Amino acid sequence: MSSPYLMYDGAKVSAESHLGKELQKWERKPDWTPEKNPYPKMLYRARHRPDGRRSVHEVNDRMFAERGPNGEVLVVPGSAEQWSRGCQLTVQNEHERSRAFEQGWRDTPQDALELLESRDNAASNATAERHASDVRMSEAAQREAAEADASTLRQVPEVTPEVLKKARAKRRAEAR
Repeated sequence: MSSPYLMYDGAKVSAESHLGKELQKWERKPDWTPEKNPYPKMLYRARHRPDGRRSVHEVNDRMFAERGPNGEVLVVPGSAEQWSRGCQLTVQNEHERSRAFEQGWRDTPQDALELLESRDNAASNATAERHASDVRMSEAAQREAAEADASTLRQVPEVTPEVLKKARAKRRAEAR
C-alpha cells in the first residue's frame, strides 16, 4: 500500500496536487537487480592467522599483538580489521572476477576456507610422500632432509637446494 503523499524537500506533498502529479512523472522504479548486473561484487580469500588457523574475518586485535622492544605486548587497535580487509576484494566486472579466481579469490567466505584447506591438505600429502621416499635415500641425504625439517615449523614438501642452504645456515648460527 503506497502512501498518498510524496516527500519533496523534506515536506509531504499530496499525490493529487499539481506538484505531486509532476513529481510522479519523474519517479521511476529502479531497474537494477543482482541477476541483471551482479557487480560490484565482493570476493574472499582465506589466510592463516598468526596462530596458524584458517580465517577470512577477524575482530580480535589481541590476535595480532606484537612484542615491543622491552618484551611488553603491544596491541595495535584496528589490526584485526586491517587483516580482514586483506581477505576481501571488490571486483567491478567479469574479467576482474576471473583474474581474481586464478589468484585464489572465491565468491563466499566458505568457498575461500575450503580452497585454503584443500591447498593445505595437498601440501601435507606431498610432505608425507616425501617422508616415505626419504627411506630409500642415502644416510647423508636423509640427514640433510631431517635438518631441513628441523629448521622450520612449516611442512617441507620438497627438499630443494634453497631449503638445505637455509637449514645449514641455521645450524651454523646455532653452533656459534
